[in-house]
Amino acid sequence: MFAQSLYVQWKWNRDFLGFFTAIAFAAPLIILWIALPHLGLSSGRELVSVGGVVGAATAVIAVVAGMTVAWHGYGIDERAGHIYAMSLPITRSRALAIRACAAAIMLALPALGVWIGAMLAAGQIEMPPSLHAYAGSLATKALLTSWLAHALMFALRYCARSRSKVVLIILMFGLSGVGIATSVAPGSRGMVVRAGDFLISNPGPFGVLFSRWTLIDV
Repeated sequence: MFAQSLYVQWKWNRDFLGFFTAIAFAAPLIILWIALPHLGLSSGRELVSVGGVVGAATAVIAVVAGMTVAWHGYGIDERAGHIYAMSLPITRSRALAIRACAAAIMLALPALGVWIGAMLAAGQIEMPPSLHAYAGSLATKALLTSWLAHALMFALRYCARSRSKVVLIILMFGLSGVGIATSVAPGSRGMVVRAGDFLISNPGPFGVLFSRWTLIDV
């Protein structure tokens, strides 16, 4: 059952996965080739700056890849009236779990593209002893971030269904309300800051997304 579900999702998403894998592979090389003639990469600071640009580009690719796979899969189900999911001889919760696991496996492809591209890009630079390339760390963050983005979009689309837009609007108003509350009631600012730090710092749920993304660092 899992192998069949993986095969079906691969057929649905192979074009997107091929595109994101190619972009993830090419991004470090393209950024490096653009930076070399303009900056000369003559100092450690310039190398770290270029590594940060590579990291930011990788983060964007990982987020978009995860969200696209989740959104596209639900879109196909919705257009077909969820016939494929209902035809499976298993419960809905198990079908969704299998689909989520299959997507997690497929999202390893863009992360692999990041790792290979970053390794090739780092191999073309003669770095000073104080700097190091972190291709493996960058690829791992890309994989975890794509899983996170996929999980959030997957939960939104398959739980909220046709109410996805309503849920997004409620979340937007909720975040806006929190911002207004901190301005109107300054006493609540400390609690909001602590909650925000918990969410975006390691090991918080969004810590990997807000951590330092770079290919080159000390």
